[in-house]
Amino acid sequence: MNKGYYIYRIHSKIDAMSKFIDLEEVINGEKNSLAQIRNYFRVSHWAYKIFHSQDGFMHFRISKSGVFTDEDIYYQPDTIADYIKDGDTVLELGCGQGANIMYLAYGFPESRFVGVDLIPLKKNKMPQNVTIYEQDYSSIPQLADNSVDVCYAVETIVHNTDKEKIYREVNRVLKPGGVMIIYDYALAASFDTYDPKLQMAIALTSKGGSAALFESLDELNTHYTNCGFEIEKMTNYTKETLPDLKHLQHSANRTMNHPWLWKLQYALMPKQFVNNHILGWLGYDGGKAGIGYYMEWILRKPK
Repeated sequence: MNKGYYIYRIHSKIDAMSKFIDLEEVINGEKNSLAQIRNYFRVSHWAYKIFHSQDGFMHFRISKSGVFTDEDIYYQPDTIADYIKDGDTVLELGCGQGANIMYLAYGFPESRFVGVDLIPLKKNKMPQNVTIYEQDYSSIPQLADNSVDVCYAVETIVHNTDKEKIYREVNRVLKPGGVMIIYDYALAASFDTYDPKLQMAIALTSKGGSAALFESLDELNTHYTNCGFEIEKMTNYTKETLPDLKHLQHSANRTMNHPWLWKLQYALMPKQFVNNHILGWLGYDGGKAGIGYYMEWILRKPK
C-alpha cells in the first residue's frame, strides 16, 4: 500500500473542497453537544437505513473476505455474543435504533439487556428482556454498583469529549471480572503531529460524524487504564472496514465531484447530513493512508 499516494489524495481533496466550501465554517460550527448529537442521528436516520442497513445497524461492516457483503454487519454483535452467558446483565451504551440489542436479546432470552441512548426507541418492538433508558449514558443511576456482567459500545463513545467520565461510570456498574467491548475510531498518532491539511481532514471527518475530535490510539488506551480497566485484547480492523469505506466513498463521489450539487444540497438540506458526505469522501483515503484506525478493544474490570 502506497500510503504517500493516499496522503496526496487527501491533500488534493482538501484543496478541491476549499474552492467551494468554507471549511473553517464547517469545523467551527456547533460543537458536539448532547442536543447536536441527538439532532445528528434524527436527521441521519434514513441515510443510515439506505447506506448501512435496512435492519437499523449503524456501524461499519468488518469484511474479513475483503469483499463488501451484507452479512459482515453481524461481526460486532456476534463477537459481543461470545462474551454473554445466560442470566447475564448486559448494558449497551448508545443503542441507537436497537438493532444490536434486539439481535442479542433474542439470542439470549434468559439474560437481561439494558440500552441507553439519547433518542427514544420504538419500545413496542423490544423483546421482554430489554429495558431502554432515554438519557446521556455518562451517568446511569438506575444501575447499581457491580451489577453488570457485559457492557458494549459500538461506534458511540467517539461522540463524547469527556471519555473518562463514561469509563468511570462503566467501571462502577461492571462486576469485578466484567468485560467491556468497544468498537471505535482512533488516530495513529496525536492530532498535532499531522500536517495542516491532514489536520483539516481529521477535523472534517470528525465533524461529519458528529464526533469529538478523534484521539490517538495511545490517548484512548490511557483513558482505559486511568479508569481502572485492563486491556485484554486490542485488534486493528481498519483493513477489514475498507470495503465499506470504499462503498461510502462511491456514494459521496456523486456529490463531491460536482461542486454545484454540493452547494445546492448544503443550501437545501440539514448541515449534518451534507457534512456526512465529507466523512464518506475522506474516510477511505484516511484508512489507506494509515492516518486513522478502526479498533476493537476487549477490556476487563479486575477481580
